[in-house]
Amino acid sequence: MSGIHSTMIGYVLVVSCVGCSSSSDGNSGTTGHVITLRTQAVIKDDLSQPFTNSLGWNVTLTEAYLSVGPLYYYSGDPVLSFRHGPQSPLQSVWAALTDSLVKPAYAHPGHYIEGAAMGQMLTPITLDLLAGPVALADGEGISGVINSATFTWQSPARGDRSAAIAGHVVLTKGTAQKGGTLLRFVAKADEPEVRDGNDLPEVAGCAFGFTPGQSGVDVSGSGTVTLHLAPSVWFDQVDFSYVTPGDAGAPTPNAEGVVDIAGSLAWQGFIRGVKKGTAYEFVYAK
Repeated sequence: MSGIHSTMIGYVLVVSCVGCSSSSDGNSGTTGHVITLRTQAVIKDDLSQPFTNSLGWNVTLTEAYLSVGPLYYYSGDPVLSFRHGPQSPLQSVWAALTDSLVKPAYAHPGHYIEGAAMGQMLTPITLDLLAGPVALADGEGISGVINSATFTWQSPARGDRSAAIAGHVVLTKGTAQKGGTLLRFVAKADEPEVRDGNDLPEVAGCAFGFTPGQSGVDVSGSGTVTLHLAPSVWFDQVDFSYVTPGDAGAPTPNAEGVVDIAGSLAWQGFIRGVKKGTAYEFVYAK
């Protein structure tokens, strides 16, 4: 999977150099010159505090690890986008021409058209989500309009914290409370469980813009791409009542009283959340 992405984008980067400016600052010329994309990850949620999911459970995370693979950036609209972001002059002319000839096709769930490959960050890393912002490896790209991104999971995990994730791509531990019920849980996901409809371990069609959730950036030069992660999205549809000790069919707590929710209806809600694009949003800044 990652080989396909990197080969395609590598080809685009090489071809784009034909029209590159000779300026050493990399910011002159019109479009298509090679740029450096510094990369970092931040946590959108305040994980020092509990968050409440849509089913009324107050969730507190005591451990949270994520195995991040390569990141890819594209010109195509993100999933669920019905609007276009900034366009270069050439793209505006082309859009006007094509719109007069062909009815526009808009993205919807399961229908993501990635468009042109515009950039990438290829170095995997394992993140401790309770440790705060983390600098990732530098990426590269070409100048032009970026509207969407693809997040991928890395398996096996890489980086200094790879041992902590214990062979999974997502590993979380914490407590869930609702009324008088308090549950200590483990929620995790392996690579086969996060594959999409194309059998790829990725979330395609994530938003890429100037602010989280917004799409459309005319990237004229080198800058920083920030991956905004929202673990609260993973848990938004998790009904922990399905794994409350004592209920029929509920998992048995371990010796420490911790319940592994794997295989339960609660876990299925967790897996759906882990695969949602709103948990992975990309922001560009110069």
